Amino acid sequence: MMRSSVVTSIVTLLAASLFGCVTYSSTDASNRTQPLPRSALSVTPDYALSQVESSTVTTIDAKHTYSLDELIALAQHNNPATRIAWQEAEQAATAAGMVKATYLPMLSASVLGGYQRSKRHTQSELTNLPLDVEIDTTNHSHISGIVPALTMEWLLFDFGKRAALQSAAKELATASRVKFTGAHQAVIFNVSRTFFEYSAARENTKLAAQHLENSLNLTNAAQARFRHGVATSIEVAQAKQLAAQAKLAKVQTKGVEQDAYQALLSAIGLPPTAEIQIADTQGRTLPHFSELPNDELLKEALAYRPDLLAVDAARKAAEKGVDSAQANYMPKVALLGVAASGNANFNLRGVGEMSPHSSSQAILLGVTLPLFDGGLRRMQVQEAESRAMAAQELVRKTQQDALKEMHFAVNALRSALEAYEAASELVEAATLTHDAAQEAYKVGVGNMMLATQAANGLLDAAQAKSLAYAGALIASANLAFMMGQMNQAPAS
Repeated sequence: MMRSSVVTSIVTLLAASLFGCVTYSSTDASNRTQPLPRSALSVTPDYALSQVESSTVTTIDAKHTYSLDELIALAQHNNPATRIAWQEAEQAATAAGMVKATYLPMLSASVLGGYQRSKRHTQSELTNLPLDVEIDTTNHSHISGIVPALTMEWLLFDFGKRAALQSAAKELATASRVKFTGAHQAVIFNVSRTFFEYSAARENTKLAAQHLENSLNLTNAAQARFRHGVATSIEVAQAKQLAAQAKLAKVQTKGVEQDAYQALLSAIGLPPTAEIQIADTQGRTLPHFSELPNDELLKEALAYRPDLLAVDAARKAAEKGVDSAQANYMPKVALLGVAASGNANFNLRGVGEMSPHSSSQAILLGVTLPLFDGGLRRMQVQEAESRAMAAQELVRKTQQDALKEMHFAVNALRSALEAYEAASELVEAATLTHDAAQEAYKVGVGNMMLATQAANGLLDAAQAKSLAYAGALIASANLAFMMGQMNQAPAS
């Protein structure tokens, strides 16, 4: 207990020193938080960020009604994800070209220039003369010159290191191209999904408007019966309540429709203020249960998955990295060439100026072999082998995950088709009930409670069918996307 109290006191003191706005009291267990000053919550605005540049590449025709195929074409030009993926693929291709350039000789030009000044003091004594003579001389000299040179370096043999690096770069370029394809497929799927969701939301808005119209007709019928003395005020109130509920449902479905419209614009890559006419999705044929792929088809679809192809290309690149690391143990043979010339100016006071000129050329063949590096090459090989093993495990994991996703997609599509069939049957039954209840009330043999329930039941059933229809279309597109075959707008 003593130790815990000491630790608590230390933590309390640290917290109080770090966060001065919080105070602790030994007599009161509750803590009191003081508000931060207003200046601590403000930032310095950068108004340049308020100037939003339009990312729209293709001009939008406000009078044209765009189909799903046309919306996908717009997204492929306007969505930033496709342009980013394209630039990444270009970078990978450039990296492969950079490795290929190492097979060619490298030429470099250099110019060296300089100036040197020196002073030399000499003192000597002559003793073989009749008189001793001391000679004191001082020499001043300076030299300046320029030496231009042209150097060539050509790596002739490296025993497979560059070849391994080039193969790895090619595999990484392949992975980037596959990712670019995957990005396009993701854009196609997202546009298709939001298109179907918007179509369902728009259909539900129409159903809500029709429900409101039916509710108003029922209200008029209740008021007419009340005026003739065959209906009660409670029935009129129930009819008005139904109309109010229908009006609220219309407002809510309209809000959902607007949100779905914004989601579709975002998937296309258009700004939220864009105005575009969208075609209706009704009439698209849903797939049949017999068309669902079996286990064999799902396994074959693994060969089309862009993510699996990308990680497999990365695995091959990692294996080439092992070859590159092992090549560090081998010697390197290089050809060197140098051509240089120099102009100098030499001045020794008392002697005069001299301007010598010289030139030289040399061709050298060199071999380098590191003998001791403290285990660096061995660790580089171990690291490359570890990367290759991790890449191989990632391929296995991606295979398993992809197969699971496709099975989930098949089950989701099967459930969506079953839900659509059930919702269709529900709509048929609700329509019969609604029409019979409405007619019975108008002729005076029904009651308002039954008519109200039938009207609400028909709206719920119709909207459920609309959502089930859109859900089946989305599930069908999702299955195509999971199988790596989302190359165009789904036909069904």
